[in-house]
Amino acid sequence: GKDYTQAPTCATCHMSGHSRNDGKVTHDPGERISWSNRPPVSVVTDTDAEGNIVKETDPKKRRELITFSADDKRSNMKQVCAHCHTPDYINAFYSQYDDFVVLYNEKFAKPGQKIMAELTKQELITKTQFDEEIEWTWFYLWHHEGRRARHGASMMAPDYAHWHGMYEVAERFYMELIPQAQEIAAHAAEHGQAEQAAAVTTVIDEILARPEHDWRPKKEPVDLAAEIEEGETPEATSTEDADVDSPPSSDEKTGEANDDSPPDSDDTETEEESE
Repeated sequence: GKDYTQAPTCATCHMSGHSRNDGKVTHDPGERISWSNRPPVSVVTDTDAEGNIVKETDPKKRRELITFSADDKRSNMKQVCAHCHTPDYINAFYSQYDDFVVLYNEKFAKPGQKIMAELTKQELITKTQFDEEIEWTWFYLWHHEGRRARHGASMMAPDYAHWHGMYEVAERFYMELIPQAQEIAAHAAEHGQAEQAAAVTTVIDEILARPEHDWRPKKEPVDLAAEIEEGETPEATSTEDADVDSPPSSDEKTGEANDDSPPDSDDTETEEESE
């Protein structure tokens, strides 16, 4: 029945009354939460009179619908934080947290949604959930790794934010989701669905051409959509492939070296992904 005072508990930050809110206890943890990290793409928690998150995008209509803004909820939480932390510390945390969520949303979640939506639109996967491997891949990406990452960042848990979060999100995205979508498109092209395959391939190529995905090994650009339209059947591209020089032939091994030639260089420098 006594308050635990050695360290803050869940209730301390999310529900308990305190000196800055006149001791008002709440049984609604949402009163102090400014991001909803439950859906595939995180959303700010602007809510209407019924407590539902406002999805209206028109600024004027949105303002009219909002009765409890995410900014007000964040202010409520900052009042709790201020019992132990300085304003600079609190603001720095929220700046880092916002950047983390936006990175996840823009780099992985929204592109993943777009790929899955295009596959469904082109009828290359069914509308039934979990009857195809890529649907399981997408679910793991946002529901497991993605949630761990976002909640890890929100609770200042770096191991969950990175190694059990964004690292696994990136691995799932590049090593599974993208190759599986490319394979589905290639398979469709082989079976007379060239137009549908081209549409999916175009979406994937546009995503991977963005600066945030520029760390990947450079390869000669291949216009898969154009090849499909011309009747050629491209093979699914694996992100594990990299441009590497072929080993020298026996003649090259025994030939004399050209003193004027620059030393061999590896064109496949890769950079560890920054998250």
